[in-house]
Amino acid sequence: MATNLLQSIGDIHVPELAVLDPEQPLRARTRAALWLTLAVWGSGYFLLTLGTALSGNPHLPAIAAMRIVTTLIGFGFCYLIHLLLRHPRLSTTKRRLIALACVTPVAAEIYAWIAFFTVAAVDPSLDLKNFNWSDAVRTIAFWTWFFLAWAGLYLALMYSFDVQDEQRRSAQLREQAHVAQLRALHSQINPHFLFNSLNSVSALILDKNTDKAEEMVVKLARFLRLGLSADPMGKIPLELEVELQRSYLDIEQLRYPDLAVKVDVSEELKSALVPALILQPIVENAVKYGVSGAPPPATIAIGATAAGQQLTLEVVDSGKGAKQNSAGGGIGLANIRQRLALLYGDEATDLVADRDDKGQFRVRLSLPLESA
Repeated sequence: MATNLLQSIGDIHVPELAVLDPEQPLRARTRAALWLTLAVWGSGYFLLTLGTALSGNPHLPAIAAMRIVTTLIGFGFCYLIHLLLRHPRLSTTKRRLIALACVTPVAAEIYAWIAFFTVAAVDPSLDLKNFNWSDAVRTIAFWTWFFLAWAGLYLALMYSFDVQDEQRRSAQLREQAHVAQLRALHSQINPHFLFNSLNSVSALILDKNTDKAEEMVVKLARFLRLGLSADPMGKIPLELEVELQRSYLDIEQLRYPDLAVKVDVSEELKSALVPALILQPIVENAVKYGVSGAPPPATIAIGATAAGQQLTLEVVDSGKGAKQNSAGGGIGLANIRQRLALLYGDEATDLVADRDDKGQFRVRLSLPLESA
């Protein structure tokens, strides 16, 4: 008997949070940096070559070809700076700015001399015999501002990624808190039910009523298997939710033989989606306040109706229990309100608990109608 219980609850599936690829944001940054660098150096090559063409330089083909080489060298310089800024110690905008201020002028000056001597090799107008420092300063200044322009665009691009990453982390933290809260609410199945069920099993064994004890253990195992494997973040068909509550009430009927259970759910609504175990606290309250200590016959009715895009679930007990339940009160109903607010928002749901003229206690739960 105990083996059957362990086997039944041993296959419980515990849902896991989706894990995002941690390398994906890094790859996106690299792609963006490559495209930015390609655009900057491509436009620079085009404008410089256009200027050479408009000047009427007869060595345009050779100069254009050589500038392809220098453009690739400059692209490589910028990519090396990008790799440098990926260092974990340069993860903030302030540190990147300081690093760029130190590295960019040095890279610009080195590249300026490379570009000058490389183009001079194919352009006789840049004869080194006619070299003067004013041209050198202009060249260095031009490429320094060119590199600084790239650095400014790069810094802005990386800052945008930093903002996106921060928003993503904040969203993940909110989602984790959301999931944790839902799971905490989901797990608030009244432990007294388990204690009472196990005490009943113990009493049946002491009375040597092993058949009934085994029946209760099997039903308890079935309820735990169905209930604990349900994902609190997900939704299940109403048919399964009702089956869960029937499993629970089957156990209670072993403790309260005079308890009558009625279920009224149409075939059209059996596939409607509802949060897992959303009716559990209501049904527990119905047993606790409407059945325990009640003169027979005690009844619990579960029903479902739909109007437009709203689904209404209803649990009614005969209201004859020894304890009295106040309308709308209790941890169970507060639990339900919190779960519904987290899943659907405050305005999309409603929960009403009251006692009718016949003394029956009725809980109505309205939520958006969704189909599987």
